Amino acid sequence: MTTEEGATPATKIDYSSPYFLGPQDRPADFITPVRLTSNNYEEWSNTVRLALRARRKFAFVDGTLTKPTPPYSEEDWLMIHSMIISWLLNIITPEVKGILSHYENAQQLWSDLKERFAIVDGPKIHQVKTDLAKCVQTKGMTIGAYYVKLKNLWDELNNYEPLIACKCKNCTCDVLKQHEKRRESERLHQFLMGIYIDFFGGVRSQLLTQTDLPTLNRAYQQMIQEERVRGIVHAQEERPDVMGFALRTDGKGAGRGVKPDKSGHVCSYCRYSGHEVTSCFELHGYPDWWGDRPKPGIKEGGGRGRPNNSGAPGN
Repeated sequence: MTTEEGATPATKIDYSSPYFLGPQDRPADFITPVRLTSNNYEEWSNTVRLALRARRKFAFVDGTLTKPTPPYSEEDWLMIHSMIISWLLNIITPEVKGILSHYENAQQLWSDLKERFAIVDGPKIHQVKTDLAKCVQTKGMTIGAYYVKLKNLWDELNNYEPLIACKCKNCTCDVLKQHEKRRESERLHQFLMGIYIDFFGGVRSQLLTQTDLPTLNRAYQQMIQEERVRGIVHAQEERPDVMGFALRTDGKGAGRGVKPDKSGHVCSYCRYSGHEVTSCFELHGYPDWWGDRPKPGIKEGGGRGRPNNSGAPGN
């Protein structure tokens, strides 16, 4: 179909197509907050991969789409590549950008960046697996923090050792599901091996003795529940000690040998130091346990004195 002027009208691109660009897609966009430096390619490429997949554009850089096919034109192809190249250049530091050539193909730019900055897989895989073997939960580490530490290592290793998918046409062996199940089992055992056994050894034994091993998520849930129960019990055990400490600090209920210091107190009634008027024996009466000991404030003949020296009766 042509217009009156003879020109072919533009084909409307469906939003689900990788060629679709919405009004929110602009060349000046920063599709990820991570900027490429000379030593963070793995982190940078992971974030870019996610961002481009979210926009259905990663097929242009990984080689899945190699040339335009109808109804898309060469102009559509160049438009998408120009947009992706702009996005990538926006998240590259000036130092790295300075050594790059001019590109019109996003796949070529992506490949060159990987060739220049990606670390050789062998040493990196060895390092990640070493970190996994050493990853354990310490006494002061929560289950959540321990799991996040493991999860980051698993995700990093997955970048170098992705699951193997069957390339046969019309495959019915479900090899991918089998690999996923095996990896799930490996991660479950890694998680259980590294937990702090003094706190969670009992739960681990219960999980491992089940006829069907739980999923990793189920094991994590059980550990979180045990952690919460331990926290409640610990809080209940600590509460009496805290209350006892409060009693001792204000002088009430203090045991023998923990008598509060009142040497700086002076009674406003008898003028003796060492007690306050609220506990003055001369004012309120001497207790029975005072016995026959002298009562400094009472002179012979029944009169009361008001000495200014210390040693006044009181508690």
